[in-house]
Amino acid sequence: MIGIHIPTSLEYNTANASLLATAVKNMHSFDEIAAWDKKATAEVKVLQSILNAIEEKEQTAIQVISQEQQEHAAKSFLPKLFDRRKEQKRWLAEQSRLAREKAQIEVVIDQFEAAIDFMPGSLDDLKKLMEECKQQKKELLTEKKDVNDQISSIRVDAKQQTANTSYGKYGKGERRRIRLNKNAALKPQGSQKTALERQINKLDEIINWLGKFT
Repeated sequence: MIGIHIPTSLEYNTANASLLATAVKNMHSFDEIAAWDKKATAEVKVLQSILNAIEEKEQTAIQVISQEQQEHAAKSFLPKLFDRRKEQKRWLAEQSRLAREKAQIEVVIDQFEAAIDFMPGSLDDLKKLMEECKQQKKELLTEKKDVNDQISSIRVDAKQQTANTSYGKYGKGERRRIRLNKNAALKPQGSQKTALERQINKLDEIINWLGKFT
C-alpha cells in the first residue's frame, strides 16, 4: 500500500498529517480519493510554508554563530582562554536540530506528493496506473535476474580459481586472495539486488493497494 510515515516534530503540529496518513489505509472509493487528495494537497502547502520558516531560522542561527566567532576572534588571549562559548554551542545545537527537522519535513512532503501521484481519479486512471506499475515491476525483475546472473558468474569464477590452487600453506595465501576478491566483487552486486528487491516489494504493495478500487 501507499504508506506515509509522520515523525514527531517541534516545528509543526503533526495531528492533521497523521490523520491523512491513516486515512490512506481506509479508502475504498474514488470519491474518498478525491477528498483525500484535496486535503493532502493543502497539507503539502502548509508543510512547504513550515519548511520556509525553518530555513529562515537556520539563516538566523548561521548569522549568530558567525557573529559570535568574530567576537571571539577579536578577544585578547586571556579572555579567549576562559571563554567557554556556551552561546555558540547552544546555537550550533539549534542549527543541527533545525537541519534534522528540515530533512524530516522534506521526506514527509515527498511521501505526500508520491501518494498524490499514485491516487487514481477514475477507473481509466486506475487501469493506467496498474499497467505502469506492472511494467515497472517486470523491468525490475529483469534487472534483478541480470544481477543474479552476475553474482552466479562471480562465484563460479572464484570456485574455478580456487580449484586451480595447491593445498597446504603454499596455496593458502592465493585462496585467501581469491576469496577477498570475490567478496569485493559481490558487495556492489548484493547492494544492487537488495535495492531492486526493495523497489519490487514496494510496487507489489502499491499494486495490491490499487486493487481495492477495481
